[in-house]
Amino acid sequence: GGFGDKGKGKGKGKRKGAAPKKSQFWVRKMEEENRTVLEGELMTGICDSYNWKGGWGFIAPDDPDSLPQEVREKLDEAAAVSKKQGKEIDSNLIYFRKPDVEANFRIMKGSAVTFQLYLDDKGCGACEVCDASAGDEEEEEEADE
Repeated sequence: GGFGDKGKGKGKGKRKGAAPKKSQFWVRKMEEENRTVLEGELMTGICDSYNWKGGWGFIAPDDPDSLPQEVREKLDEAAAVSKKQGKEIDSNLIYFRKPDVEANFRIMKGSAVTFQLYLDDKGCGACEVCDASAGDEEEEEEADE
C-alpha cells in the first residue's frame, strides 16, 4: 500500500499559503542557513502561535530550563535583538516552520508537540515537530508494510 490509500487529505482544496513543503524554496533556505540538528532527546512543548499563511510559528517548551546551553544563548540573543527593535518577545519561544512539521499534523495554537532542536545562522529552531497527542498505534500500522 502506498501513501495514497490512507484517505487523508483527499478532496481538500489546495489552500494558497506558504510554499509547499517539498518546494525548492525551503530546501534552499535550509542549505543557506547552515542548520545543525542537535542530537538529543525529544523535547516537548505547546504550540504558542502558528501563522498558517506564512508557514511558521513558535513553540513554548514544557521545560525551558532543560534546553541546551547553546540554545538558551541563541534564544536570549534573539530576544535582545527584538527588544532593540522595540518588540518584546518571550525568550523561551522556539521558532519553527511548516516543512519541519510532521506531514499530516495540522498544528495550531495550543497543540501539544514533540520536537528536536537545531541551530543555524539565524539562531535556533524546532524541527521534526510532531503531534504529541497522537497515539502510537498509527506508527505501528505503518511498520507492517
